[in-house]
Amino acid sequence: MSDAVLAALIGAVASIVVNLINNYQMSKKRAVEEAVKEERLQSRLKTIECKLDTHNGYAEKIGGMQIDLNKITTDIAVMATEIKTLYRKGE
Repeated sequence: MSDAVLAALIGAVASIVVNLINNYQMSKKRAVEEAVKEERLQSRLKTIECKLDTHNGYAEKIGGMQIDLNKITTDIAVMATEIKTLYRKGE
């Protein structure tokens, strides 16, 4: 083989090897970046789920407070009726 052909083959092989190494490193870097993004996403989802659980707890408490408020309102109405009845009896 002539020197020019041999130099061209060595250059081509070197170029292919460099290209393969570069592709491997870039894919590795992308995989790490995707893993970091996925971890951040999971962390954000956990935070949102925790806030949602807290919010759902408040909704349950408000429902219980509404029931208590209805009972209090009923009790007040009954007492008002009884006071009116007692007042009429006293006249």
